[in-house]
Amino acid sequence: MAKHCPLEDPESVKEFVANRESSLGRKENLVDVYAKYAKTLGLSFSEPRYSREDTLPFIPLQKELESIIKATRNFRQATMLRLLYETGVRIGEATRLQFKDLDFEKQSVRVSPEKGSRARELKISDKLCAMLKEAYTRFPKPLPNEKTVRTYLEKTRKILAKTEGNPRYLNIHLHTFRHFKATMLYHQTRDLLYVQQVLGHKSISNTLRYTQLVDWKESEQFACKAAKTLEQASALIELGFDYVTELDGVKLFRKRK
Repeated sequence: MAKHCPLEDPESVKEFVANRESSLGRKENLVDVYAKYAKTLGLSFSEPRYSREDTLPFIPLQKELESIIKATRNFRQATMLRLLYETGVRIGEATRLQFKDLDFEKQSVRVSPEKGSRARELKISDKLCAMLKEAYTRFPKPLPNEKTVRTYLEKTRKILAKTEGNPRYLNIHLHTFRHFKATMLYHQTRDLLYVQQVLGHKSISNTLRYTQLVDWKESEQFACKAAKTLEQASALIELGFDYVTELDGVKLFRKRK
């Protein structure tokens, strides 16, 4: 705010926030923070009230997120995006990961929580395990910071939106990976408590919103693949296929289109 108005003038701050093009929730956060600042300096500030609007986040298709990761040429950036995609952790939680938080034997990551959520241990794929191992072997700073990841994602989604003629890519943000993970996980398990555990929510009310995000009735089409060997089965799992059953010695997998 200091770049746009004098902080010692509460009326200028109120005018700036009122005219700012942002959500009501963002405006509420700004005036709450400034109210504490004004109190510290002994300034008289009549805090305006902004009521948050109840909105639902954008949920992309699985192939859209996979296309973004595939189009990411920078290895460290691709590793970070795949981490967000597979685990649904917040970007702040991801950037704080240290080598000691990775368990390559169990193929899991231990997440230190932020925003008052819960610590948790989450499973990761063979592919992500290999990427994390390489990142921590090759680079002094294995995972990029939040600002760098956000900038890289914005550039990548603009390119894909133009080349594929799909403006939906422009709605994808870092937190979109978390929304997608939560929604898909609930659709697969119908277990709200399990989704709450994976996301690290302390309150089930924060998890409940994911039960109403997408009507999956129109998405019940699957691509089916068969695997005769361990290598084939592993490759399908890394591509996001789920094991269904075994028939005549052949394992069958499926993934939503």
